[in-house]
Formats: sequence, C-alpha cells, structure tokens
Amino acid sequence: MFSNFIQNPLTLDAVFAVIGALLWVYAGMTYADRQHPTRTGTALYWVILGTLFLFGSRIPNWISGVLVVTLVVIEGFGKVKATDAEHPKPRDLRAWSIAPVLAIPAVTFAFAGAAKLFNADVGKATTVGLGVSGVVAAIIALAVFRDPVQNAFVAGRRLTEDIGALHIYPQLLASLGAVFTAAGVGMVFAGFVGKFAPGGALAAGIVFFAAMALFTALMGNSFAAFSVIMTGIGIPLVIKPYGLDPAFVAILGLTSASCGTLCTPMAANFNVLPVGLYEMKDASGVIRTQWKFAIALWLAHIAIYAAWLKLRR
Repeated sequence: MFSNFIQNPLTLDAVFAVIGALLWVYAGMTYADRQHPTRTGTALYWVILGTLFLFGSRIPNWISGVLVVTLVVIEGFGKVKATDAEHPKPRDLRAWSIAPVLAIPAVTFAFAGAAKLFNADVGKATTVGLGVSGVVAAIIALAVFRDPVQNAFVAGRRLTEDIGALHIYPQLLASLGAVFTAAGVGMVFAGFVGKFAPGGALAAGIVFFAAMALFTALMGNSFAAFSVIMTGIGIPLVIKPYGLDPAFVAILGLTSASCGTLCTPMAANFNVLPVGLYEMKDASGVIRTQWKFAIALWLAHIAIYAAWLKLRR
C-alpha cells in the first residue's frame, strides 16, 4: 500500500499543490497589507511561484520558462520585499520547543526508510516525506505554543518574505548545472584535470573531492557542481578506471561539495540569508564561523575514502 501511495503521480503533485496554495495565501495576505512597501510586486511574485508549484507539471515548458523569467524581472526591479511590520518578541522557550524542528527530519527519514523497506522510489518518498513533515511540524508547533491556526500563516508569510527570492536560488543553480552538463563542461574539466591528476584511486579521489568543493564554492550550490564534476571527473577518472562503487563515491562527492558551500558568499541562502534574518553586524560572520569546520569535514571525507579503499583490498 505504501509503495502504491508513493509511486502514484498524484501524491507528489499533491505535495507541490499544498506548497503552491500556501504561496497563494501568502500573496493574498501581502496584497491586503496596505503598509507593505511593495505589496503589488511581492504579491505577484508569490502568485507566479505558487502557480509553478500548483501547475508546473501540467503547463507547457515554455510557459514555465516565461513565468521564471518574470520572477527574475520582478526581483531585478527590487519589487520583492518583506513586510515592515515588527517581528514578534521572543517568548520563553521550553524543552518541547525543539519538537517541531526535530519532526521535520524524523518524518522525512521515516518516509525514506519505509520506501527502502517496501521497494518504493526513495527519492520521491523523501520529497513527499519532507512535505508531510512540514505539516506535522506546524501542527506540533501550534500545540506546543498553544497558538491559533492563523498564527501559522502569519509566521509562514513573514518567513517566506524574509527569505524572498532566494527561494528559487537552488532550483536555478540546479538548472545551471544541467545546462553545463549538456554543454559538455564536465568533459572539458576531465580533459584538463586528466593531464595533471596523479595516478592511483586515492589521488584521483582527492582531486575529485577538491574539484567538487571548489566548483561548489564558485557556483554557490552543490546541485550545480555535482552534475558537472561527477560527469567530468568522478565517473571517467575515479569510478571507471578503478571499478569503484558509484553510489559510495557519489554520496561522498556530494557531501564534500557541501564543504565548499559553507565557505562561499555565493551560497546566499546558506551564508547571506542568516545574516539578515538574525540582524548580524558582520556580513561574513556565518562564513567566518563555518570555514574551519568545512576544512575539517573535507579532510574527514578523505580519511573515510582512504579507509574504504583499504577495506576493499
């Protein structure tokens, strides 16, 4: 039953429809806010983005493209802003306050584990689980803080506007990665790196992990880097020559790329957005804190990879 539920195309569509409907609600709330500095432009932005979530799988690709370009134009003219209303004062937090936060990974992992158990599509189950976890977290938050339901919409709208156009940043970078892959950028990388990369599985892996982290730092997101570097370096220079497990190399490559994400202002949704949300005085404060951990994590990838190579012998 669970497998049929996950495999049903309507299941994933329903998750995206809920997101789209929420964005439409936020758009209505923004347009009704007479004190909003750019209520028309911001409301139109959320209406268009909500439309893409609601009907993206059913409208022609060229219409989706036009809508995405329209989003960029609206943001480019500075018409996507947050409300000027004051943020609510923080309240006393209890131990149970962390429950809504923990509910998100717990429910998502539960869906992924169930998909693995029942031979369903793990990727689709994870996405569905993430959508369901948001609803579960909201219900738990309302119960813990004993708030009325409308407060969830008010808080959701405020957070959505604070994040702003960065909502579509990961998708745009992922699309850029797909374009780079189709254009053969990865093969150009392979030809260049192949001339200088030392021999041996360990050395090739180190070059691969370094390229993943550096390209991610340049692009700002591992989505864009993964398809390019995996196609150009991971597969032809690491996996194929030494017969390595593609799944293991790929997951290490992806997480090593995230080490680059921690060190770059290009990853605006990770490293610039928190500066604004928490009103930090140091614009680079997030990166200054993270880069040491990023290096340690990257070196841990090398250690794990080297240990795995030894165990294979």
